[in-house]
Amino acid sequence: MRSNRGLVLIILLLVLAAVVGGYFWMRSRSAQTTPEEVTPTEPPQELVEIVVAAQEIQRGQRISVEDGAVMLQSWPKTALPLEYFLTTEEVDGIFVRMDIPRGMPLTPGMLGQPGGMLSVEGSAAALFEKGYVAYSIPMDAQGAVAWAPMPGDHVDVIAAIQLVAVDPEFQSILPNKFISLPAGEEEEVLSGDYGRFEALPNGQNAFVYQAGPGIPNLAVLMTVQNAIVWRVGTWSDTAVPVTPEAPAAEEQAGGLLGTAAEQPQATPVAPLVVRADIEPVTLLVSPQDSLVLKYLMEMGADLDLVLRSAADNTGLVITEPVWLRYIMDKYQLPDQPSDLPVAATPVRTPLALPTVVVTPEE
Repeated sequence: MRSNRGLVLIILLLVLAAVVGGYFWMRSRSAQTTPEEVTPTEPPQELVEIVVAAQEIQRGQRISVEDGAVMLQSWPKTALPLEYFLTTEEVDGIFVRMDIPRGMPLTPGMLGQPGGMLSVEGSAAALFEKGYVAYSIPMDAQGAVAWAPMPGDHVDVIAAIQLVAVDPEFQSILPNKFISLPAGEEEEVLSGDYGRFEALPNGQNAFVYQAGPGIPNLAVLMTVQNAIVWRVGTWSDTAVPVTPEAPAAEEQAGGLLGTAAEQPQATPVAPLVVRADIEPVTLLVSPQDSLVLKYLMEMGADLDLVLRSAADNTGLVITEPVWLRYIMDKYQLPDQPSDLPVAATPVRTPLALPTVVVTPEE
């Protein structure tokens, strides 16, 4: 009986082992035959390299590519701002109108170029760096180098002033007036311009005084140097420069700065600018130089601008004031008038530069 029980137990174990082995064999077959589920992958996004702030840029700061203020960063095309920049050179040297945090894309509304128009929220004081003040002086075409200076150019200011002889105590123009005080009843009261007594050729004494107002001494000198032209014209100017092939307003409104840069550009055409006879020229100068300009304006000096070379926009130049003695000594003009039997007379009236006004065609 015991042998039969052992045999039955062995058979049961074999059957159990066969059932378990068959179960695992069937499970492995089903795993091999079932296709693996493939996780769908999203298509790669199209990226565009745009200019972003590489560091925090404060309001009024000038962007410097050399200092690493901005950089190019890939940005999803579907998340691009309406306007953006594609190269760092487009923003190099431009002032910012607002605080720009690190990593934010730069847009034209955040920036302001000296001489450019301001938005309603813009501030003129945010468009130049500290240490300078803006001062405007009126200029005509001749004084403004025929309107050649552009925003960012460096200029010097020369001034022509007139010096007249004055009484040191009275600070009034000579000659002085006088009234005599008679020592007795027989002496008459005399009054008039104070002059001097001279002996005439016939030996008679005479009182000599001026025949007319004195001739002022003209002096020309270099004053403020290395000033920066900030703007030519007033801030209220709203006229847009006219070009022969200006795009339609609908195309301008729908265009993007980024996509426009990828399109073929037409040959640039110089805009037609209309200038008045007198325009203000705003200069960026030191606070002390602003006081010099104010004094020259109030004293009635004739001011002109001289344009500096782009390769020579730093440092000061030592010059000598030019007046009559300087001209006579430098060009060896004689002190005595000519004793020739003939004299020169003007051939024509000296030419004066007119203000060129160009009217755009409608």
